[in-house]
Amino acid sequence: MSLLQDFGFGSCFIQESHNEFERLILSSAQKALSKSKSDIDSISQLFWYSGIEAGDETRHNDNVLNLFRYPVSRLRHELGLTKANSITLSQQGCGGLLSSIYLAKQLLVASEVEKDAVLCVAADVFPHWAKREIMYNIMSDATAALVVSKEAGNNRIVHFHQTFQSYYWDTPKHEDELLASYFPIAQRTIENTVHQAGLTLADIKWFIPHNVSLKSWEILAKLLNVPIKKIWTNNIARIGHTVSCDHIINLVDMESEGALNEGDYLALFTFGFGANWSCLILQH
Repeated sequence: MSLLQDFGFGSCFIQESHNEFERLILSSAQKALSKSKSDIDSISQLFWYSGIEAGDETRHNDNVLNLFRYPVSRLRHELGLTKANSITLSQQGCGGLLSSIYLAKQLLVASEVEKDAVLCVAADVFPHWAKREIMYNIMSDATAALVVSKEAGNNRIVHFHQTFQSYYWDTPKHEDELLASYFPIAQRTIENTVHQAGLTLADIKWFIPHNVSLKSWEILAKLLNVPIKKIWTNNIARIGHTVSCDHIINLVDMESEGALNEGDYLALFTFGFGANWSCLILQH
């Protein structure tokens, strides 16, 4: 415990009731829709991302039809998204929500509908038997949601880039190698993303992290030659690392604290088991 505290962690959020967790997913989606400029009828797609494929243990009984009670369809029904196609995405670890955002953008670019929009939801809860320390990080349960739309007034999607190393697909077998490769590939991914966006690291106002240990961000900041004060680490101690919701939680909290200004370039970086290093550039 003292080691994890030294790494910058203070709290962990555990959702013990599955029914309550489903209510939180609905609440996150409702809040995202209420803050969006898009109305219900303009939502053409609903993406649900989960990085953990633990499943709902309450569904396993003698009726095999319970295996086909899809939470994403229930969410679509409860939100009243009568015109939205729904799909669930997985297997990109902590990087899946950023990939969902990029996929949503690509669909909107191809769409001829003037006010088209996509609702992206992320939800991960660890099974009851799982430990909360994973490779020196504290893991919390969380939900998050956002709307990607043609009418969005801020957080314009500038560029997205991923680096893949599929050799590391067997995470338990390659744990030590992943730890060794994390920093050089993270550095290269962030630098390549910023360069491809036509920017420099100095142009980035904030690096918005996945909430892995503070020490790891201190190391990465030195490799990138950027001051640690440009990395918004406030939530590492408060909520720890969620699988895929960190960036949205951090963006919401930064905006509520007045940390974001119009025109700011933001770099959202994460690593996902699998293995993929992902970076998304936004302009607030």
